Amino acid sequence: MELRRGGCVLLALFLSIFSSSCGRTSSDASASRSVDYLIRDRAFRELVRRRTGVVYRVPLPANLSAMEALVLRMRSGSLWRRGANLSASHIPPGTLAVPHVKRVVVVDQNWRGMSASYFGVPGYELAAPVIGVFLYDASDNASSAELDLRVTGDPVSIRFPVAAPDSSMRCARFERDGSVHLQTPASVGQCTARSTGHFTIIVPSGSSSGHAPARKEKKWRVLAMEIVGGMFALAVVVLMGMGIRRLAKKKRTMKQIVRHAEENDALGAACVGKSRMPSATMTRTQPRMEENEDAPMT
Repeated sequence: MELRRGGCVLLALFLSIFSSSCGRTSSDASASRSVDYLIRDRAFRELVRRRTGVVYRVPLPANLSAMEALVLRMRSGSLWRRGANLSASHIPPGTLAVPHVKRVVVVDQNWRGMSASYFGVPGYELAAPVIGVFLYDASDNASSAELDLRVTGDPVSIRFPVAAPDSSMRCARFERDGSVHLQTPASVGQCTARSTGHFTIIVPSGSSSGHAPARKEKKWRVLAMEIVGGMFALAVVVLMGMGIRRLAKKKRTMKQIVRHAEENDALGAACVGKSRMPSATMTRTQPRMEENEDAPMT
């Protein structure tokens, strides 16, 4: 009975773990902002004892290994004169940080296969990975506060890898409050902006062009999560099954030891209440004459 109950518990646990590994929940804006803050902290840590004006790759934790982040520290005057050019984003000359600070840090994010897990637009699909562009205060004794941009000339350009041009493509900019603004791409695979944030290219749901890479990355990621979750659930079930089997075997061994001891016991046993106590039959001692002792006279 206990083994049957344990098996039911194992089956329920396996189904719950497997369903949680296969199911996917949509994340809100606060989840992506938490990742932004983590990348910011890692970026500032990477810049310790590093040169100004050089682009560095930001080391990310294992759970964000699918992403890529670059960081560049520069003076505000250099940003105004030369702009900043990172992997996917280009900030043109004539750009100011708001509010004005002495030094700024530019962070370029590429969410790659994790884009669909944190961003989405109802009725549309992602045709390219999400690119994040952010500025932070890097002045002395600064608190790495987030800054905004004031573009006086050409806008900031963000480049995306797309499979093929499509007239239905739209540039999407995700605001900090979770709202989305759409606009027509400036050119094939390129969007423009006049502020920082997250950007991507989207197409209507069901469109056959432009979003094949993003869809393949999404499917492969879901498949990988299902495989890992299934293997973990199987390992848990096997370990728990071995533990229950070992416990049941130990109980059987203890019962055999007790039964064997009872069978070989010289004395009988009697139950008194809930206790088992040894007992013996009543036997009268027969009288016997001692040696060299005269019989009594009658």
